Amino acid sequence: GRRAQRMQSSAPRIAFVIETTLGNAVFLDNLKRAMGRRTDITPVWLPIDEHADDVWEYLPMVRSRLSMRGGLRARSALNQAFATEPVRAAVVHTQRLAHLSHDFMRRVPSVISTDATPSGLEEYLRYYGLRTQHAGWLGRAKNVLHRRTYAIAKGMLSFSEYTKRSLVEEYGVPGASVHVVWPSVDTTLWRPAPEKKPRDGVVRLLFVGGDLGRKGGQLLLRWARETRRRDLVTTTPFEAPPGVRVHVGVQPNSPELIGLAQAADLFVLPTMADMSSWAIAEAKAAGLAVLSTPAGGVGELVRDGVDGRIVPAGDYTALAHMLDALLQRPATLEAMGLEARRMAEAHMDLDTTCSRMLAFIRQVTGV
Repeated sequence: GRRAQRMQSSAPRIAFVIETTLGNAVFLDNLKRAMGRRTDITPVWLPIDEHADDVWEYLPMVRSRLSMRGGLRARSALNQAFATEPVRAAVVHTQRLAHLSHDFMRRVPSVISTDATPSGLEEYLRYYGLRTQHAGWLGRAKNVLHRRTYAIAKGMLSFSEYTKRSLVEEYGVPGASVHVVWPSVDTTLWRPAPEKKPRDGVVRLLFVGGDLGRKGGQLLLRWARETRRRDLVTTTPFEAPPGVRVHVGVQPNSPELIGLAQAADLFVLPTMADMSSWAIAEAKAAGLAVLSTPAGGVGELVRDGVDGRIVPAGDYTALAHMLDALLQRPATLEAMGLEARRMAEAHMDLDTTCSRMLAFIRQVTGV
């Protein structure tokens, strides 16, 4: 016990400033889980809630701008944490929170973690019918700000090769300064459980996505107006056709969510605009074949024909044909599921990913 205490006290303090919106909450939850099993660093958790009821909510210029609010909160959280007891390094997720902390990042070696660059997010803007943020003087100013923020960071963690390419080619970040960490899950928690699969000859599909439209859920629903059993986990209210069960308010890493994956045969995420996907990593760890699209970095997580299939984003006909074909071949789905689990163990295991990530953080920050 005393030796562990000594190790703990000599373990460097590293601050983790993390947005808590959407998939970022899963990232934070998983990171805490992995760090809780280690004694070589002392993590200081600084979650940033973008909807906190604090002073920044009431400043007219700030209130409407998520990046401004998040940036001010992150800056104040970092400075407070450092004043209490100095930290040796910081990890900021995402760059949006780092823009107002350049002075802190110059004092304390920092790494920025991100699943998307502004140019990558243009896909989202197009999907929602919003105008580009890259045009004119505003676009140029934004580009300069991002380049400066990335340059001050000692290194970058990217959730996909897709985002790494953007960082290197569009924002001048040296390739060696970017470490790719795919979405990873606790593979002891997310694991196949063959006994949970009902052996009734019905092929069960699972879809998990908060934003039903962007994640391609509407395309899946259009196809699902047949009779087979499907489970959809979402935050979007809608009228479910027969044979579709909707699960709302399911928490990340919850037994309910894991159980749904273990009972399914195929995970379907026909996403229209995306960067990376925790849901795919979870499904693969649970031993599910995955049907998805090449949107953003999502296509990297599925080996077409090996542990799943890839269809073009937004192509309903291709999606419907592929679903019909896969439903006729339960043995193929089972074989793909075994390959999916194998890949998850090799490349998406939380503890392994965390070790590599920490090794990179310590190397670039000199901690």
